[in-house]
Amino acid sequence: MSKSKKNPSLWQRALEAAAGDDAPGAGPLANRLLAKLPGGAIVQEQLDRVEKRVLGELKARLDRLDSGSHEQTLQVVAFSMEAQTTHAPTRDLREPAEMLRELLAISSEQTKEQAELAYYSSLIRALLPDEARILSAVSDGGTYPLVNLVALSKLGIQTHVVLENTCSVGRAAGVQLPEMTRGYLQRLMAAGLVETGPEDYALTTKYEILETDDVLRKLINQMKAAGQRSQIKRRVLKISELGRNLWEACRITED
Repeated sequence: MSKSKKNPSLWQRALEAAAGDDAPGAGPLANRLLAKLPGGAIVQEQLDRVEKRVLGELKARLDRLDSGSHEQTLQVVAFSMEAQTTHAPTRDLREPAEMLRELLAISSEQTKEQAELAYYSSLIRALLPDEARILSAVSDGGTYPLVNLVALSKLGIQTHVVLENTCSVGRAAGVQLPEMTRGYLQRLMAAGLVETGPEDYALTTKYEILETDDVLRKLINQMKAAGQRSQIKRRVLKISELGRNLWEACRITED
């Protein structure tokens, strides 16, 4: 066995973690789930392409760092990715306390840029290919109409949200599963990469088109039949400050 195989570099470790190497015969959990879904092969192909591109961008940034901090930065990124892809007992048998001590040791020595790279790599690793497309669509600072359906009390007071994140950004971005746009946006919002803003009255026509959404209309009709009042709340979707910083840090350009 070659020396590189016995003692892989930290960058090789980062690449292997991103690729999801696991126990013999077992792929990453996400890969196994995707394989069972309709169109899963296409989604996985997109995921591999996005990860390869982003890792290339990260490596380019690492290569520009001075040699003294290069190895430490690779260690931060590698550890971050390994922590996210670990899911099988055979993958990492270290005690949680040992892993925490390693994180604290790295934290005491890393630079601000290294901490930023580690955080951004964790965000990117968590993205689905369609979510990366949505982030790309809003990366230029543009906004998209978004509506939420809420239930009202008899006094006209909002009681709860019935349906969130009906938005045109999925189709505009060319995602493979436009029907999953609501879920994609929920995940992107939870990660802090996109956010909503007040209604844009210049988008009135686009709001009206959006409000013909089949799922939205069905729920409105069901609530009406049940004697429950509802209201559509208009918002806009836009990239957040964190999302903008992530996009700029990766220096992604269109081919």
